[in-house]
Amino acid sequence: MINLDYAFHHVECVAGVMTGRPGAIERMDISADGFWRSFSAIAVALPAMFFVWVMNARANQAEMTTLGIAPLVAGEAVFELIVWLLPVPVFALVLRPLGLGHRFVHLVIARNWANALFSYAIAALYVPYLVVADDNGAMMMLGGVLMVLILIAAVRLTRAALDSSMALAIAFIAGELIVSATLAITYVGIMGF
Repeated sequence: MINLDYAFHHVECVAGVMTGRPGAIERMDISADGFWRSFSAIAVALPAMFFVWVMNARANQAEMTTLGIAPLVAGEAVFELIVWLLPVPVFALVLRPLGLGHRFVHLVIARNWANALFSYAIAALYVPYLVVADDNGAMMMLGGVLMVLILIAAVRLTRAALDSSMALAIAFIAGELIVSATLAITYVGIMGF
């Protein structure tokens, strides 16, 4: 069972890290138990992610009339879980040679709770699409601005979690983007969009 107080505390902490609040990362449960509990952020984010999956599936179904909503939502869910979980073992492999193995737990915990927060921010962006056209220019611009803000927040969070330079944090986020884009292209190819 998810402890909502625990979840809200950690979401508040990652928001504090992203906004530059001193000591926010130290207030998180940076322990072995905290590491495993941070994966409950997936369950915390599930309502927001499910909403986005359904919205994406509805948009994609217009192009793929042979598939129903359920297989498209399932595909979105699998893709989301891969993008969420795949970086964890990659971080374990990459951080040790960089001399940052001791910050692995910090990074995974902060990243998991940040992903929950980002999921709700992205879901909020989809709400207007319930009443406006999908090709609304203002909404597309707002989406672009939100993505830039999420990237900036992710860099700040990664820098604090790794206790590293801005350049290293940017390199980590750039690496994640490259892997995510590659996975997205592969996913689109498999799904046939």
